[in-house]
Amino acid sequence: MAGEVSQVFHLAASVDFALPLAESRAANVDSSREVLAFCRACAWRGKPDFRPNYVSTAYVAGRRQGWLTESERNCGQAFWNAYEQSKLEGEEMAAAAMDEIALTIYRPSQIIGESRSGRIRKFFGYYEFLKLAERDRMPVLLADPGARPDLVPTDYVCDAMLHLSERPEAAGRVYHLTAGLSQSLSFERIFGLMYQVLAERGGGVRQPRRYRHGELEALATPAELQRYHLSPLKLLQRTYRPYLDSERDFDCAATQRELAAAGIVLPDIERTLRLSTGYALDSRYGTAGSSAAANLKLSDRMQDGSHEAQVA
Repeated sequence: MAGEVSQVFHLAASVDFALPLAESRAANVDSSREVLAFCRACAWRGKPDFRPNYVSTAYVAGRRQGWLTESERNCGQAFWNAYEQSKLEGEEMAAAAMDEIALTIYRPSQIIGESRSGRIRKFFGYYEFLKLAERDRMPVLLADPGARPDLVPTDYVCDAMLHLSERPEAAGRVYHLTAGLSQSLSFERIFGLMYQVLAERGGGVRQPRRYRHGELEALATPAELQRYHLSPLKLLQRTYRPYLDSERDFDCAATQRELAAAGIVLPDIERTLRLSTGYALDSRYGTAGSSAAANLKLSDRMQDGSHEAQVA
C-alpha cells in the first residue's frame, strides 16, 4: 500500500475534553505516531511527490493569550484540558517529521456547518447549547457576552486543505484555518441569533439571563439557581467554560490572503451559523425520521461543493 499512496490526511482525534491525559495521549499522540510512521514508509517507497497532511487544532495555544502566531508551538504554555495538551504533543511529532517528509500542518478552530447548506456532521459545542435551548433547558447562560469565539465553516477548512495539499510551497508550513477576531461574532450575537431562529420557528422558548462566571450565585434568582443546578447545562458549562470566558487572537491574515488569491474566501460567519442552526433543528441533530433523513442524505450527496467526505 505504501508504494501506491500519493496523499494522506490525518484528521482522526478524540475531542473529549474530559478524558484523562493518558487516554487523550493514546487517542491523539499514539495514533499520530503510527500515521507518521506510515507516511515515512510512503515517502521512502512510494511516489516522489507524496504529500502527508496533518490536522492539528488552533487550541494547541492552550491558556496563552495575546497574538497567537502560526510559527509558535511549544512556548511552555499551560492547557485547559488534556485534549489541548495531547494535540500539541501530536503536532510536535508531526513538526519533527518535516525534516523527512513534505508535511503540512493545519490548525482549524471551532468547526461549524457548511456555508452553503448549513450541513454539519458532529453536533458539538454550539449545537449542544442549541439542543438545550430548544427544549427550554438553559435557565441561565454563563459567558462573557463580548468575547468572540473563533468559528469557521467546515467547507472553508476542507477547501483550504485540499488546495494547500496540492501546493509544493505549503510543505513544511503551518496554517491557521481560523476566522480571526475581526470576522468573529460575540457570544451576545451568537446566542441572540440562536434564540432568534428558535422564535422564528415558533419555539416559544425563553431567552435566559446572561451572567459572567462568578456572578451566578450572587445575582441569579433562587429559581434560576435551582434550575441550573438540576440542568445538563451545568456539565456543559463546566466542559466549555475556558472557551466561554475569553477569546483567542489567532494570526491568520497571511493564510487568508494566500487562500483568497486561489478563490477561497472565508464565508460570512453569521449567515453560516444561521443556516447551520436551521440544519441542526431540521435534522433533529442527525437523528431525523426516515423520510426527512433520506431527503437530507440525498441533498448531502448532491452538494457540488461538499469536500467533507473527501477529506475525512
